[in-house]
Amino acid sequence: MREAEALTQRQHAVKGRGREAERLIAEACKKHQVSITELRSGSRRGKIPAVRAGVARRLVEDYGITIAEVARQVGVSTSAISKSLGRTYSS
Repeated sequence: MREAEALTQRQHAVKGRGREAERLIAEACKKHQVSITELRSGSRRGKIPAVRAGVARRLVEDYGITIAEVARQVGVSTSAISKSLGRTYSS
């Protein structure tokens, strides 16, 4: 029974982080004047990659969201997020 309770707690934590991710994405898009649809389209045009990289970094560092979940939230592959984070940390 304890395993089921632990699983339920983890699921609620993930949902909470998902809401935080949505909020952060909306704020970043508004600040940089980029539509959420555009951000999630995978476009590499203009300032979209920089906004996406900033969002990804904050979600991973500040909220502890996995790279796979970040990739789902921003509409690109896990490899793209991993490379983006690698560039951020190597600079």
